[in-house]
Amino acid sequence: MKHPSKKLVWLVLGGLGLLAAWACNSRRSATENDSAATAAAPPADTAAMTGSSPDFNQTVTFKQYSFVVHAKGKDTLRRLTITGNDSANAFGEVNAPLAGSIYYAAAADLDNDGKPEVYCFARGADSSHYTKVYAYAIDPKGNMPISFPELTQQGGARYKGYDSVYIEKGYIVRTFPTGADTGDSIQRKSIRYRLKHGPSAYRLEQVQ
Repeated sequence: MKHPSKKLVWLVLGGLGLLAAWACNSRRSATENDSAATAAAPPADTAAMTGSSPDFNQTVTFKQYSFVVHAKGKDTLRRLTITGNDSANAFGEVNAPLAGSIYYAAAADLDNDGKPEVYCFARGADSSHYTKVYAYAIDPKGNMPISFPELTQQGGARYKGYDSVYIEKGYIVRTFPTGADTGDSIQRKSIRYRLKHGPSAYRLEQVQ
């Protein structure tokens, strides 16, 4: 006949073994779950890691018209989209490739035809920080791009970049420093452009 105390000892030892095995399995499962969660977590700052240009999202208005200007993507894959509507209808979407980063957008009617245009000004990524203009005449029948001319040899004399382009008193105005120092805020040249259009094309034309 076995002694009752020995049987009790074996039962306790067996229970402790089962408890240890359960604890070990629990720790293994928790470790595996933590590793999976860590691997699936996105980086804290993906934009900083990829070096992508900053996104732009702004609503611009003119009279009863409202437009959402949105730029997204990185490097050569950046896209500009413009969606808009008036008090009754939605316009077709503008979707175009974009170079640089938009720093300013506005809606206006520079040719006084009663229909709005949307102007987006983007800073180039090169060392001279040139400004590129993305502009569209908005019409329910279809949006049309507005061309912005390159500087002429005479108009661009002593051009070194670092230009600013904006809307003022019914014109597009482009200013840039002409002094030896590109940071010189005194010696600047200004060129004005008016909006002209024909049956199938819109363009910004330099005012003499």
